[in-house]
Amino acid sequence: MRLARVGLEDTRGFLKGGITAWSHAGFPLATLPEMNVETVRERLQGPGLQVLDVRRESEWEAGHIAGASWWPLDNFKVAPPEIDRNAPIAVHCKGGYRSMIACSLLRRAGFESVINIVGGFDAWQQAKLPFVTEKPVEA
Repeated sequence: MRLARVGLEDTRGFLKGGITAWSHAGFPLATLPEMNVETVRERLQGPGLQVLDVRRESEWEAGHIAGASWWPLDNFKVAPPEIDRNAPIAVHCKGGYRSMIACSLLRRAGFESVINIVGGFDAWQQAKLPFVTEKPVEA
């Protein structure tokens, strides 16, 4: 159900026993660093950190972090985003499901410094951090 909510509807299987079974079998585990919105805001004051928004177009237009790049998760089916592979990339969606998937896909595509933004754009707004809009949301 959660995968369908973020656009992944063709699942062909699952890991019996979950990550615990994987680890007990001796297979390698990868980790993904996370960063809270306050730290992202501080890091954006200096050079080097890129922000990638993976939400849908209507979400992007309603509000996004100034200077962020936009590449909806659905576009990953075609190609990864055209962003600097050498600079750290902080990825967010609305709440966290899509950004974690996007982070995994970026790592698989060879991006090494990938960071998930905890809580996504919802956390950004809850912290009352500034954002820009493309056009107002229609009710």
